[in-house]
Amino acid sequence: MKINIKNIRVKSICATLFISLFLSCNNGIEEFEKRNTFLSSLANLGNDFLDVFTSFGDMVTDTLGFKAATPKAKVGDYFKTVKEAVEGVKGKLNTIVEDMKSSNNPNAFATEAAVTKLVSEKLTKMIEGAKIVSEVIGNASELLGDVAETNAGAIGDVDNLVKGIKNIVDIVLKNEGNPDAGDDTSSVDESNGNAGAKRVTATAGAGKLFGSDSADTAG
Repeated sequence: MKINIKNIRVKSICATLFISLFLSCNNGIEEFEKRNTFLSSLANLGNDFLDVFTSFGDMVTDTLGFKAATPKAKVGDYFKTVKEAVEGVKGKLNTIVEDMKSSNNPNAFATEAAVTKLVSEKLTKMIEGAKIVSEVIGNASELLGDVAETNAGAIGDVDNLVKGIKNIVDIVLKNEGNPDAGDDTSSVDESNGNAGAKRVTATAGAGKLFGSDSADTAG
């Protein structure tokens, strides 16, 4: 299934947090310099955060951004990068909170509550998802389009792949698309944009990476 990433508002993931923090800043002149420093840090953090998911969005738009000739290790490396980037965002958010506390900023506790909510509901899940995917794929040298017979029965790996990517898709795409799509159908027909035909075997279309019937046919 093809997902039109242009219709997805990635910015909404952190918009509520940023707006609430902006509105909570004091208007006193004596706080002007501190506020500017704080907002500058917040803006930079927002850019870092959006960079991660702009890249992820581009990847989803192009069927995960990889071709059949792409080594699986490259897919694993990408998700490692996503994990590290989101961990960096999480760390920067916590640093902002600690800086506000150390400077006795009256909005520190409200900010901490907002950050804790964002981290627990979104960032942690995304980190976990990226970690699962990168570990399952590992450093495999075979091409993405190949199905190694020795791994044909690895239903646990397939389940973990789906779980890991679903964690990320649930956060980034919310109600857009279906994170389980592709398990029983081949890829989208690029000539007309329609959904692919029903997948007959584990080696057809999207089933090459996510086909759940791989284990069923294993000897």
